[in-house]
Amino acid sequence: MLQTLDGFMRRLSKYMAYLAGMAFLLLGIFMAFDTLSRRLGGPFTGVTDAIASLVMVFGATWTLAYALATDAHVKIDVMTGFYSPRVTRFTLLLAMLTTTIFASVLAWQAWAVTWTSWQRGAYLPLSLLEMHLAWPQAVGAIGYTVLLIQGLVVLAVEVLKAGEKRT
Repeated sequence: MLQTLDGFMRRLSKYMAYLAGMAFLLLGIFMAFDTLSRRLGGPFTGVTDAIASLVMVFGATWTLAYALATDAHVKIDVMTGFYSPRVTRFTLLLAMLTTTIFASVLAWQAWAVTWTSWQRGAYLPLSLLEMHLAWPQAVGAIGYTVLLIQGLVVLAVEVLKAGEKRT
């Protein structure tokens, strides 16, 4: 069952990362046309900065789980060549535990802020876009939640691997 969940989370995080990448690509095209049109005296939207900030939230949070799933996250492993395999496994588990705890705090606080914004009926500040602030906050909270779940799954898989190697 854990392998099924691991496979599902890896596929989910991969598609989330692809969506984020596509959003960045579309944002670049949109910004280029909007800027070019404004420069040439044509019409422009005036919301490029607001859309860019929304895409940044989307892209930054929805790619974290994929980086964790593919082992592409930042690691400082200068010393691991000197460690025994057992110490290397321990440092990996400790790093994954720390990442998962940090992701849980991020997800928890992101959902708390989203809920508060929703209750207050807050809108995007200083923006021509009429959008509830809770929507982009929820997008970020979803990204952090998927990171948390991915971290728990990776941690569980690594703990099981460590247990199998001992027996």
